[in-house]
Amino acid sequence: MVKKVNVRLCPCQGGTLVRFLQPAILTILSQEPCHGYMLLQRVGQTRLWQTEAPDPAGVYRALRDMESRGLIASQTEEGRKVFHLTEEGARCRSTWLRTLRTYQLGLEEMIDALEACEAGDP
Repeated sequence: MVKKVNVRLCPCQGGTLVRFLQPAILTILSQEPCHGYMLLQRVGQTRLWQTEAPDPAGVYRALRDMESRGLIASQTEEGRKVFHLTEEGARCRSTWLRTLRTYQLGLEEMIDALEACEAGDP
């Protein structure tokens, strides 16, 4: 019997940046309430997850954590748990925006430095 090994791409090869799951969920829920499966699909359609689908267990774990922290809330509709953004979640989303803008500046600086290295490489 051959054991299937789940190989993840290194982030340097375009692998998923799993730490961005929370802002992805907050963004999606800002647009409309969603049940878990729909969230999985929508997260999977983002550029950050273009090479591999998000881990369902990780998404549901993030949802439980975010709900326990008051960032999202849920209610059962037609037998499904539907999540929506709370006011606290909207504040967290705004904090993520500021944080990601700061990261963006740092990434631009890193890209410039990497390009300078590549230009000097034979």
